[in-house]
Amino acid sequence: MSFRKLPPLAMLRAFEAAARHVSFARAGAELGVTAAAISQQVRGLEEHLGQSLFLRRAQGLSLTEAGLSYLTILRDAFDRMGAGTDELFHGRSPEMVSLRITAGFAHLWLAPRLPRFLEQAPQLRLRLLTALWTPLELDRDADFEIRCGIGAWPDLAAYPLTRDRLFPVCAPDLVKGIDRPLAPDFLQHQRLIHIQSFAEGWPEWFRGAGGSAPVSDRSTVIFDTATLAVDLTLEGGGFMLGRSCFVDSYLASGQLVAPFAAKIKSSEAFYLVERAGYRLPRPARLFRDWILAEAAG
Repeated sequence: MSFRKLPPLAMLRAFEAAARHVSFARAGAELGVTAAAISQQVRGLEEHLGQSLFLRRAQGLSLTEAGLSYLTILRDAFDRMGAGTDELFHGRSPEMVSLRITAGFAHLWLAPRLPRFLEQAPQLRLRLLTALWTPLELDRDADFEIRCGIGAWPDLAAYPLTRDRLFPVCAPDLVKGIDRPLAPDFLQHQRLIHIQSFAEGWPEWFRGAGGSAPVSDRSTVIFDTATLAVDLTLEGGGFMLGRSCFVDSYLASGQLVAPFAAKIKSSEAFYLVERAGYRLPRPARLFRDWILAEAAG
């Protein structure tokens, strides 16, 4: 019985990384090669299979239907091989999933969704380790981290969870009876609430909205965690530069409103991060599959 020879492993690894990131550059950063090398490997795989796996457009890459299906197959195969290796040779305990996460994202994004996962996997032991900001190195005791950035960290694989936009939000009473949308200059004499350490802030929003930033920052309140910024905003303490992943649920419930039309795209997003090339046991893979499905939904 004859069969077609499997593609070279280097091609499969290059495609799997490129498909996860939807980027040759980020896949190259993960695997320690250039974007051109990733592109060449993917081209070779497409020729081997006789089908296109990516659509290459001016605005960027996207997976074809065949590419998306193949990614699912390869990710499962790599995960099984890695988990089997860990259990046989490294003695890794598969009973617990450990996640390091920023406190703001844990409270504002993950916590409302987490009961759904616990209901699906009641036998799982889950440990959450919170911090204000994650270090560059992946915590040795964590299977995953959720961190904010552009998705490229040395020796780490990153899965996008959010695609954020930035815009001012406030408690409804602050703009009660005022016609909307408001002009950016309305904020000249209002208290502005800011979360530090993100790449973009109020100056970037004012530029994107075509308005003038306040000359003085005396009326600005700066927090190092999103939770406190949201709490002050809910209490009517000022206008917060909202990140969509943090404020969408409050907008939907009516606790906050977005009275300005301009929304700017953030250069950063939140990512689920794991060690590149280190395949996780089944419980950790269950958590990863669940949180990626939540993010896609």
